[in-house]
Amino acid sequence: MNAALTDKPPSGAKQRTGAGAALLKWLGVAVAAAALWSTIRGADLPGVAALLASVGAPMMALALLPNLFARVFQAEASRRVFEALGRPAPFGRYLSLTLSTEALTMSVPAGAALSESVTFLLLQRWCGVPGPQGVAGLAARRSLILLANAAYVAIALAFGYGHLERASRPLLGAPGLPWLVVLSGLGLLAGALAIAGALLSGTVAARVLALLRRLPGRRARAYVEARAASFSATDRHAAALGERRGALAWAALLLLGMWLVEGLETFFLLHLLRVDVSLAEVLSFEVVLALLRAAAFMVPAGLGVQDAGYVAFLSALGVPGGATVGAAFVLVKRAKEIVWIALGLLVLFCGRAMWRPAPERA
Repeated sequence: MNAALTDKPPSGAKQRTGAGAALLKWLGVAVAAAALWSTIRGADLPGVAALLASVGAPMMALALLPNLFARVFQAEASRRVFEALGRPAPFGRYLSLTLSTEALTMSVPAGAALSESVTFLLLQRWCGVPGPQGVAGLAARRSLILLANAAYVAIALAFGYGHLERASRPLLGAPGLPWLVVLSGLGLLAGALAIAGALLSGTVAARVLALLRRLPGRRARAYVEARAASFSATDRHAAALGERRGALAWAALLLLGMWLVEGLETFFLLHLLRVDVSLAEVLSFEVVLALLRAAAFMVPAGLGVQDAGYVAFLSALGVPGGATVGAAFVLVKRAKEIVWIALGLLVLFCGRAMWRPAPERA
């Protein structure tokens, strides 16, 4: 059954995607370069250096911890989803998988798409999750991530609505920023419910199979027919998740914890730099920039785009020397990410030695 979902499709896809991937890469580079320039051009560089020097190496090391907690929440959420599918595996394997795939997400253009593909493969190799269950579990996890993100947006709005209103005119030249965030949150909620409803109905893979059977060409249809059983298995596993709603609820809470820790990380880093901002202010702009980072998926880790957003928000909220403080904050944040990217890639490339392939249960 595994081979049915992991065999390579007929040749020709590489030529169609190569040009698009190259264009995406260079577009991301151009966007990142322009946004980075807008981030640093107004900063007082000696002031940035002084802010960084005032923190000290031991406190800088502490800046690594929030990301670890976020990845622990994320890994445990994944473990619970696949345990609900009857595929338990040690937490260490899921943490290794999470660190590895997050490193890819942050380090390459359109990394989220690559990360999902690598996650699918590592679930089989490290956690013993066959293809059909991998597809069902990853779809369920995606819906839970969207649901947790929507809840995070609601929490940020509840505490930071007034700060978004205050920042709206300096940023947009008009009121209305809070309502844009409201609409984004509703969009996330609608997406989560749509994916969950379709998935738990146990009919999505069958519909996809019916569409694929209409492909022209005998070889293409034969390729699809050879994998029909895997489509049926995927639907069975997806429907079975509907009977494990308690496990899915715990996974959603863990993913909400992941989002909240990422917001708290920004609050912590700003206070390391002695920036006087409240947690409500931080949540108000962190949720916006998380959405912006997701929208700029072609740029690795939202590089430049998110950085310019931090500077703009700090200035709009009246933080003295917003450009300088923002530049120092961005340098700390990106240095922290480089460390985690390096660690994640190390785990990925050493994973063959760390984890023997997990046995697949019938």
